[in-house]
Amino acid sequence: MRSQLALILVLSVISLSAQTPTVPAVPPAAKTSAPQSAVKTAAAVKTVAKPVQSQLGKIIQMIELKLPEAAVLNAIKGAGKLNPSPDDYIRLKQAGASDAVFAALSGSPSPSPAASAVAAKLPARIVESSINTDFSTLACTKPSSSAKRVIAIDEFDFGTVRTAVAAIFGTQVDVGKGILALLTKRLAEDGKYRIVERKNLQKVLSEQDLGASNRVKQGTNAKIGRVQGADAILMGTITVFGNDTRSNSVNTGAVTRGKLGGILGNVNVGGRSDKAIVEISYRLIDAESSEVIAVGEARGESKRKSSGIGLAGYGNGSGGNLGVNMSSSNFLETVIGEATVDSVTKLAAIANSKEQSIARRTSEVEAKIAEIAGNKVYLAAGSNDGVQQCDRFEISRVIKEIKDPSTGEVLDLQIEKVGELMVMEVRDKISIAYFNGSSNPKVGYVAKKIN
Repeated sequence: MRSQLALILVLSVISLSAQTPTVPAVPPAAKTSAPQSAVKTAAAVKTVAKPVQSQLGKIIQMIELKLPEAAVLNAIKGAGKLNPSPDDYIRLKQAGASDAVFAALSGSPSPSPAASAVAAKLPARIVESSINTDFSTLACTKPSSSAKRVIAIDEFDFGTVRTAVAAIFGTQVDVGKGILALLTKRLAEDGKYRIVERKNLQKVLSEQDLGASNRVKQGTNAKIGRVQGADAILMGTITVFGNDTRSNSVNTGAVTRGKLGGILGNVNVGGRSDKAIVEISYRLIDAESSEVIAVGEARGESKRKSSGIGLAGYGNGSGGNLGVNMSSSNFLETVIGEATVDSVTKLAAIANSKEQSIARRTSEVEAKIAEIAGNKVYLAAGSNDGVQQCDRFEISRVIKEIKDPSTGEVLDLQIEKVGELMVMEVRDKISIAYFNGSSNPKVGYVAKKIN
């Protein structure tokens, strides 16, 4: 009985199994179709994102390597929209990216607000990657004095007329110094030249040495500087003073002490009425080559005549102790004073006419870059070294120093030009300039004046 029940149960199970519908197996592709689509989308996003980050990294690397800004901008343009994050902007600024780079990345003509905000928070010591300045945009006017030749006037020798001078003035008077003072004043008034002092040069140097010591209050001391060199030197000899002894005989006689009278004691011109004459034989010499630029004579005559070549009461009868100021009205009103002024005026006119014959020296200035801040370059040379506004300098990097193997002294430099500077502001010891060139300058680069 039991066996029959067991058999019936087995047959029932088999029958139910046969009636249950068979579910077809799901193809593998159907099971993975949706997940595979999602994977492809993620992969596509990843494929786009990875090159963007790589391109931005390459651009940052280009900036760090100081490649030309034009190349960096072209790389940004070719990369499309990069959408840098704030962290990317910080990396770019730390690498030295310029405002133009930030503008290109943001797709605007000016730096984006995000870039400007990031840049404002960064340390000021970070230097822009490109400091090129278009010199044509700089308004620069050279100082008018820079166009003038520099002339030095030597004291005039009066040895050949010493006797006549003593006879006229009643004592020995250095008329060479007097004429030098008159000529210096006249040339300065004409304004053709810059005139440098040579007569009392030692006094100038002594004052500079005193100012360099600790015995002078700071701020009031004369600073050590380089004495301005001259382009030409004007020198000469006084060959006639009083009357032309080559054509007239002069009885200088003896001057009675205290009795100059209305004319000049015993000085006369053979009893005739003659004009006073002063003649200067001059030489204009190139200060560098010693070549004689011009020679000649400047002959002056008084407008009035006199039966003597006297001073017409000049000196109030002081005779042999006469103190003479040849710039004073008392002297200039005499006949000899008139002749002196006429001679000096003619000599000044001759000197002015020779201006273009004088070669103007270009100051050779060499210095090094001391500091770079933003797009301003600070040069370790200033007005004390002859630098002037609008001067141009050639900037070079030092490739190698050639040294003396025994002493270690630097004999020469192997250099490579990287650009030029234009000076816009000059102080005593430094100059502030703007740069234009193929690659950025650095502190220590050599600057050499080119005009």
